[in-house]
Amino acid sequence: MRRLTPLALLALLAAFAVAACGGSDGGSDEGGTTAVEKPTVPAGAVAVVGTETITQEQFDQLYASAVKQGEASGQTAPEEGSEEEKTLKQQVLQSLVQNAEISQEADARGIKVDDKRVQDDIEAFKLQCCEGKDKKFETYLKDQGLTVAALEEQFALRQQAQALYDEITKDVTVTEDEAKKQYETDKDERYTTARSRKVAHLLVDVKPKGESTDADCVRAEEILKEVKANPGDWKKLVKKYSADPGSKDTGGEYDITDDENWDADFREGAFGLAAEGDITDPPVKSQFGCHIIKALGPITEATTQPFDEVKQQIIDELTQTKKNEVATKWFEGVQKDFAAKTAFAAGYDLPPVQTTETTTAETTG
Repeated sequence: MRRLTPLALLALLAAFAVAACGGSDGGSDEGGTTAVEKPTVPAGAVAVVGTETITQEQFDQLYASAVKQGEASGQTAPEEGSEEEKTLKQQVLQSLVQNAEISQEADARGIKVDDKRVQDDIEAFKLQCCEGKDKKFETYLKDQGLTVAALEEQFALRQQAQALYDEITKDVTVTEDEAKKQYETDKDERYTTARSRKVAHLLVDVKPKGESTDADCVRAEEILKEVKANPGDWKKLVKKYSADPGSKDTGGEYDITDDENWDADFREGAFGLAAEGDITDPPVKSQFGCHIIKALGPITEATTQPFDEVKQQIIDELTQTKKNEVATKWFEGVQKDFAAKTAFAAGYDLPPVQTTETTTAETTG
């Protein structure tokens, strides 16, 4: 599905982590029993959101910019009347509606825009996208269907959105006990390094190749006799016989870890060797064939980072998660409040209401 770039959408959803966005509801209140009088959409406008009117010109400019941004990234412009065009127009309207809601909420809380910061942000963006060069910047804006004035408006709104986010989440805290609980939950997966060992192997995979059969181990037993008879020729024998293209030219060497990244049977054989220089006898059968495994070093035991080393990292992560949850709930309330104060011109509406599962799939896809 076509997506507007973060600048076109002002990255407001990223700031507020909104899980679901509502479509137009036909004009009834939350209970559905009492009619709510919607504002009147004047001629030349596509929507009214609270005290703000979204004009046809605003909509057309943002839609054209979205199309150009898609084309600049290799997408084709949606055909007139297509489902893709309808979806893109709904996304454009949705961004304009949310921008209007954020702007009015910021104004109501007395959050002002620092014009100097806006210009500083423009210069930083110019440096990032265009090496700070005027000509490159002009070309970029043209290709993206943007203007300096549009960027100024976007950065101003982003500034207000960030200020709102900071104000709404300023009281969010995470205790050390909460961090410790999270540490215990994630300790094995995130903070523990599995035991490891340096080994080398010679993989035998005879006909039918690509399948693990008893024939592989019959042949591996024959090669093992040659390995034992010529212990100094290990690398030559690996190069001659091994079916592992990733290691046969380097003596079959690997640094392995005792985790699911490695075949379970291979791990059992490798970590079962008592000392450096020991070789598996008999060879080890795995899903890939049959292995002659040689220990090249001792086992390095698993290690776990102490809680104190990662405590602040966990607190920071949990704090961010809590802040996003608080901001999400707040913005959902804002959208509900504005629903009764929002009206659309004929032919214009928001995307259908999405479930959290649907939104998550689209966001991560």
